[in-house]
Amino acid sequence: MALEHVGPDVTAFKTALGTFASSVNVITMWDEEDRPVGMTATAFASVSTDPLLVLICVNRSTRTYLHIATGGAFAVNILGSDAREVSDYCARPGLDKYLREEWLAPRPGWRSPALAGALAYLDCEVEQDVHAGTHAILIGRVISIGLNSDAAEPLPLLHYRGAYRQLQILDVRPRPLPLPIVTEDLT
Repeated sequence: MALEHVGPDVTAFKTALGTFASSVNVITMWDEEDRPVGMTATAFASVSTDPLLVLICVNRSTRTYLHIATGGAFAVNILGSDAREVSDYCARPGLDKYLREEWLAPRPGWRSPALAGALAYLDCEVEQDVHAGTHAILIGRVISIGLNSDAAEPLPLLHYRGAYRQLQILDVRPRPLPLPIVTEDLT
C-alpha cells in the first residue's frame, strides 16, 4: 500500500475524511416551539473529563445551529446498528427533522430530547461556540448521562466511506506461549 500525493482540494479532503470510521449519532434539541428535532452527525468527540465536555460540529447556515444557539443546549445520542431508520430520517437535508414520539425516551429532567434506543445519551449545555469556517464547534458541558441498560443491546452503528458499517466481533484467542526448548548436553 502506498500513499499518493494529491492536492488539498475539497474532493480529496472528503475522500480522506471518509476513511475515518466514526460512530453515527443524532444530535437532538428543542426548536423554538418546544418540538423535538434531530440531526445525524459523525462530527462528535470527547474533549475533557474534568469538567465533562464534548464537542460537535454544525454548519452555521442550518436550522440545527440556530436551534442550539437559541436554546443553549443539545444532546448526543450514540446510535446502535438497529437505528438506521432514525439516522436516515435525521440526515435528510434542508428540513427540520421532527422526532417521532415513539423514538423518544421519557423526559426525566433531561434538558434535551433523548432517543429511547440510543446506546448512550449525553445531555449538554453549550459552554463555547467557536466559529471555524462554515461551521461552529459547539463545546457542551455534559449535565446528564443516559446509558442503555439492555443486556442484548445492538452493536454501534458506524459510518465509513459513505456507508453504514457494523462491527464484526472477531474471535481472537491469545496465542499459546512457545514451548520451552531445553538443550541438554548428552555426553
